Amino acid sequence: MKSFLKRPKTPDSTPESEASPLARFFMLSHVDDDGPVRIDGVKLGVLEALGLELDEAKLGSFTGALNAMDFPVQLLIRQHSPELSRLRAQLMDEQPDNLPPQTTVAADSLRGLLSDLEDREGVVDRRFYAVCEFDRIDDLRGLMVRAGLAVNPIRGRQLRMLIVASAAGGSPREIADDAFLEVEIRQREIRLGDTLARSLHLGKWPRALIPGFLQALMASGTRMDVSIHLGPIPADQASRTLEWQKVRFESAQSLSIRRGKTMSPEAEIALEDVRRLRDDVQRGRERLFHSSLSITLHAHDAAELKEMTQGVRAHFASTLGKLDTLSYRQREGLVSALPIGLNAIGTWRTLDTSSLARLFPFSPPDLDTRSGTLYGLDLRSSSPIVYDPFDGTHLNANTAVLARSGSGKSFATKLGVLRAICRGVTAYVIDPEGEYADMARAAGGRVLSPGVPGQGMNPFVIDRSDSEELLLRIGSLRRLIEVMIGEPLGAERRAALDHALAAYYMEPRERTGFGDFYEHLKEHGDGVLDKLLRPFATGSLRHLLTDEGDDLLTNEAPVTVFDLRLLEPEMRPAAAMVCTETVWTAAAQNPKPRLLVVDEVWSIMQHPEGAAFMVSMAKRARKHRLGLQFITQDVQDLLSEDTSRAITGHSGRALLQNAAFKLLLQQDAAAIRTVGDAFDLPEDLQHWLISCPRGDGLLLARGGRFPVRIEATEEETDVIEWRPGRSRIAVQQQKGGSV
Repeated sequence: MKSFLKRPKTPDSTPESEASPLARFFMLSHVDDDGPVRIDGVKLGVLEALGLELDEAKLGSFTGALNAMDFPVQLLIRQHSPELSRLRAQLMDEQPDNLPPQTTVAADSLRGLLSDLEDREGVVDRRFYAVCEFDRIDDLRGLMVRAGLAVNPIRGRQLRMLIVASAAGGSPREIADDAFLEVEIRQREIRLGDTLARSLHLGKWPRALIPGFLQALMASGTRMDVSIHLGPIPADQASRTLEWQKVRFESAQSLSIRRGKTMSPEAEIALEDVRRLRDDVQRGRERLFHSSLSITLHAHDAAELKEMTQGVRAHFASTLGKLDTLSYRQREGLVSALPIGLNAIGTWRTLDTSSLARLFPFSPPDLDTRSGTLYGLDLRSSSPIVYDPFDGTHLNANTAVLARSGSGKSFATKLGVLRAICRGVTAYVIDPEGEYADMARAAGGRVLSPGVPGQGMNPFVIDRSDSEELLLRIGSLRRLIEVMIGEPLGAERRAALDHALAAYYMEPRERTGFGDFYEHLKEHGDGVLDKLLRPFATGSLRHLLTDEGDDLLTNEAPVTVFDLRLLEPEMRPAAAMVCTETVWTAAAQNPKPRLLVVDEVWSIMQHPEGAAFMVSMAKRARKHRLGLQFITQDVQDLLSEDTSRAITGHSGRALLQNAAFKLLLQQDAAAIRTVGDAFDLPEDLQHWLISCPRGDGLLLARGGRFPVRIEATEEETDVIEWRPGRSRIAVQQQKGGSV
């Protein structure tokens, strides 16, 4: 199969004479490391582009790029079944060896789900490409960057995989050198090995193209290649052509008037269009292009191919366009969809820049980086959502989850935690209601109850050799103590507390802790602060800040849940901050991928000191590979802009600004306007968030909006919803059945 990619052996021979029969069929001579070479000797360059959200600004930028284009270009959209074998292998390599049996079964089931997605009907992988002659590839790259697109050249192994996949259909993958591909040309399709391919050409274009014209076509999840060939027409030639058409229409109009007739409405509209377009071309606002659009469908059998054909025909018919079948010209249609910049069909339509810009064939975007783990399915593009928040390509690894009660936010969070620990990410959960305790036990983790004897924590451990870290941590501890006291401190007392902390860490000590600091405060303080902190030293919360429990810094479990149920509600914010500071200590001393989940974060944010603490944590977490995930159902409170409260007035929005990922599940109708304004959501998405099913939501990441459906396997659900003696596995074992 790969033999047709190799360079001809005899340099003196023409490419056509030396190319293999399979290469001649696909109009290829060979493929160099940096681009394919056509049979006519023309070498091409190939760029891959990342998709973008479609809006007026993007259309304007793309229009400007088209106006500056003075060379032929092919824009290619490949939509095929996802290839997830590398992701499965990566998940297997990252899986820790010490996972409990039930968690190991859940990890195996996720890899099974990935295999299922490869074969599931309607689930596709979408990739965008741009092709031009190799000498102009740098110019094309500059124009696409000018249009706001992120592009990368395709070279070497990746280029060869693309060429083979485009020729044989399907996703790019490794093909053995001796692989055999049998090609049979039929009247209306071509058989390529075990698959069928049918090419269609847009013979009648819609009179008016609307933004998102192709986006609606691709959202169907049909496996196809969409190829758009563009050839710019010189401005002087375009102006002469339009002038000639204007004169022809005006002559027809004059002749009709002399005969006592009126022009048809269609002719009048055409004359107005020609006049407007001529003026725009002469002023440089528009350009004309020779344009061609073809579609190649890939199916497993004739019935599936027929259904796909009917679907794409219906889409174009709804816009008054018409697809031609290309009877006995299927080879030309297939070649036109290869990334070789050749319109073998030979049919063109003249279009202006604005019409072509509305095609915008780089949308919708996807969030499939093929690294990390599966987070769900994109409902709009029908593609998997796969990313790794810790891979360094994102602004940070923080995630915000905003949803109403009962929308599935706890299930989604537990699923994310489970899949993270199956990749070796250490997870911590601040759990105010005890919802995560059973899941942690089933996953081989531990549950700590702050305040219970033997389960204390010591966030006062600081690396004093790092002066910057020492300064930041002293500020965090000062805010923590203010929340523990439960009332705002005046400027004088806050300064005294800051002085006491700085003096405490100036003294040489082998190990620091709250008890030692309390004694230091009693000895050197004014007698007021130590009285306010007495409950944490000798009262009911004396076991919260101690060294009695396991040292979390040296004995980390796969997942640790801090269960705050036993504490009074007014003491939970202080306990949550103690737990968070303890995790931060671990992250600062030994940076590695860690996930910290703070459930019901508003209980901390409603305190000015707690709000400042969480915002500071969100800003600094990236430096120590800590991913902060905060969850709340108090959406309006978090997004409010109460200017009467200097710190918390904008702290909720500041927290969201420092989250690279935002998951919006089902929202309450009373809060949807606040959510829509905060995230600049259009009306249709706001209405969808009110009525979307449980487990569906909107993921905001990388500047895009991704309607997502969270999907878990039965084995993962068993771990997430595990209860002692009441899980599906336990019940079936009691009944003597199989799992």
